[in-house]
Amino acid sequence: MAGNDARVIKERIDIVDVISDRVRLFPSGRGFLGLCPFHSEKTPSFNVSREYQNYHCFGCGKGGDVFSFVMETEGLSFTEALELLADRAGVELTRAERTPKEKGKHSLYEVMELAQKIFRSSILAPEGEAARAYLARRGVSLSDASRFELGWSAASWDSLWRQLKTSGVSSQDAIDAGLLISSPKGQFDRFRGRVMFPIRDLSGRLIAFGGRLVDGEGAKYLNSPEGALYSKRRSLYLLHAAKSAIKEKNRVILVEGYMDALRLHMRGYTESVASLGTSLTEEQARLIKRFSNRCFICYDSDAAGQAATIRGMYTLQTAGLDIYVISLPTGKDPDELLSGERGEELFEQAVQGAKPMILQHLQSVKPLLDEPSTRKQGLDSLFEGLLQLSPAHIAPYVPNLSAEMGLYPNQFWQELDKARRQSRAMPDRYMMEERKQDKKRVDAKPEDAPHPLEAALCALLFRDESFREVCDMQEILPLVADARLKEIIMALSVESPDELALRWHTMGDGFPLSVIAHGDRFCEGLEFSFNNENDTDPVGAVIDGLKRRRATLRLKYLDGRMKRQEATPQELEEFRSVAMEVKGGRFS
Repeated sequence: MAGNDARVIKERIDIVDVISDRVRLFPSGRGFLGLCPFHSEKTPSFNVSREYQNYHCFGCGKGGDVFSFVMETEGLSFTEALELLADRAGVELTRAERTPKEKGKHSLYEVMELAQKIFRSSILAPEGEAARAYLARRGVSLSDASRFELGWSAASWDSLWRQLKTSGVSSQDAIDAGLLISSPKGQFDRFRGRVMFPIRDLSGRLIAFGGRLVDGEGAKYLNSPEGALYSKRRSLYLLHAAKSAIKEKNRVILVEGYMDALRLHMRGYTESVASLGTSLTEEQARLIKRFSNRCFICYDSDAAGQAATIRGMYTLQTAGLDIYVISLPTGKDPDELLSGERGEELFEQAVQGAKPMILQHLQSVKPLLDEPSTRKQGLDSLFEGLLQLSPAHIAPYVPNLSAEMGLYPNQFWQELDKARRQSRAMPDRYMMEERKQDKKRVDAKPEDAPHPLEAALCALLFRDESFREVCDMQEILPLVADARLKEIIMALSVESPDELALRWHTMGDGFPLSVIAHGDRFCEGLEFSFNNENDTDPVGAVIDGLKRRRATLRLKYLDGRMKRQEATPQELEEFRSVAMEVKGGRFS
């Protein structure tokens, strides 16, 4: 049963390890703290508890257990999250018998894996001779091809589709997976006569393919279209394989193409990933930041590659990364350099000589600055980039910048300020980012967030079996004002926490477990305050706090009635009685 499977998975998996794949966590008190993955923030407010195996963000209110986190971050259903975490934990799931209607159906991820199996089989078959010959010319052995799961799409129009159809895949699923194209003339394979590079997400799920043409006419590289599985701006090739090395070496090497990243891994630079194009996005930058703050960009050394490097490094900087630029010999990309004579030695020298972002930009425009006719073009390029950064990021490099510009440092700041004022009509990227982050921070707190005392009561009922057995619902429920939390409390009075958690996950209702995680953090604070006090009963403290809150709210209501001269004699008497309760700290 799914409930038993979920319990076993939770026993074998540490939520801190799972969340650390996406969020850089630091020890803090009894738990861990990091930047929330669900909203933008600069001060960490995302709390993870190893003790309770849950998380809660004090900024946006998101919270839950390990299944909640995977469902939220990966966009999965509970069943899909269960399968993903079961694979990670080494748990064999209890499979329910599928109905006749369900049999033969495939998820899009299953369709992609079927296609990958076909591509892998094809590259080893006689029809894959052209692919094997191409890889041999590029210095990629069959064992390397296996390591990186490279495949071959046959050159015929419908080879893949015929095999998928035989496996029970519908044409619509094949289209939705980006493998099949439908036209007025019929349906045909998207990838034909290409070496296939599988693209996996952070969790290792196959979401897309890239195909390299070997012979004939057509685009050299063809990628899967964006759709239900794949978003280019949110993907980095080989990140799933590189994430451990990135954390271990505390750096990522970012290149442009499949072969660049593949070659770097083959040469031992396993912290390398590819952006699959020269345009970097903020989503990709945030992916990198989960594992390291240091990013070494290494794009092609041609003019287009250098221009892309400059654009990309400013995109990454806005995510808070420290950017270094690796400069390669003219006319070389990482794959070509590493494949040539003394390639590894030369590449390592380039890595060691990588320049901080601003200094690299300064070097690239220096020829323009040295010529009077192009000086303004060089200055405009520099200021356009620098305006995207905060003064704190610029300050360490002002001596270099001012010297190359022929200015004193104070004159440099004046020129930068002048450029900023001239661009006010179109706010610079740094200011726009700051305003966007400020708005997100303001909007992060949900208006309907539960009261912490009420959330704490839910958490205590969820965690403490003895409390559930003795509590009087007729006494407890009137203390709770939030109808949503009353439903949680009533559910806990008739069902076990494990059963409820399973039902909530299956229904896709993340609110109850978010409330419980919020309550757990509040109770941790209570326990901390008890360290130097005799009263260490969190249940008593929470109930007493709820009673005080109810009495205080009632007192406020009655006071308003009195001030408006609307109070009845009975309400006047009640006001005196409640006021004495609040003053004496004794509540009925």
